[in-house]
Amino acid sequence: AAHFTILSGCMEALDDATFQLPVVALVCNLSDSSIMSHSEVKTVFHEFGHVLHSLLSRTTFQHLSGTRAALDFVETPSHLIENFVWDRNFLNKFARHHQTGDVMPEELQNQLIRSRSQFKSINVQNQILYSRLDQALFGKPIPKETTEIFAELYQDSNVPYAAGTHWHTRFGHLVTYGAGYYGYLYANVFSSDIWREQFAPNSLSRDAGERLWSEMLGKGGSKDPSEMLKSVLGREPSVESYFKSMAL
Repeated sequence: AAHFTILSGCMEALDDATFQLPVVALVCNLSDSSIMSHSEVKTVFHEFGHVLHSLLSRTTFQHLSGTRAALDFVETPSHLIENFVWDRNFLNKFARHHQTGDVMPEELQNQLIRSRSQFKSINVQNQILYSRLDQALFGKPIPKETTEIFAELYQDSNVPYAAGTHWHTRFGHLVTYGAGYYGYLYANVFSSDIWREQFAPNSLSRDAGERLWSEMLGKGGSKDPSEMLKSVLGREPSVESYFKSMAL
């Protein structure tokens, strides 16, 4: 799945109060079945976070609209919206049996929520590895084949490397996030903090939603990310919420 901005929201003219409404496409490649897996739902919600960023942005200039923000901040809304697919209040709203319409049983919800922290440290370790590869390839030139660079980084992470494999050749984010892939992990720290501070007590809070819109989503890339984060959180960002989300 992916989000594409077709038309950015912006003022039509500096001397005119007319706002050009954004047009956004959310393109999904889902399974043939009408029943989506939880992983697919999570992916759709991630991309929908980008959609909200683009649709709710209210900036003067199109080049500062929506997701046209700092590369290591722009994944914050998408990571934040992912949290809803693990939240009990929200699960009871949309996670229903496709035939009976029954709400997901509590025990199944418990199992689903517990599964979120399984192998999470391994996933973080992989994200760090991919970020280091991204930095290596787009940093100071290294007189080595890319496969050799990837293998050395893999082994440096104390993870066995399968010789003859070339996983990095399908690493599509190297094209669009050159030297900025670390932003995925970095933004996860911010989204975890916003979720715990504003939405964890009541994920359906209108006050929390309006604060998110007015202080962050509506600003697009027109304001310094650190200032937006402080406005949403009411304090300086902290890494503690992210550690707690990993059950550490």
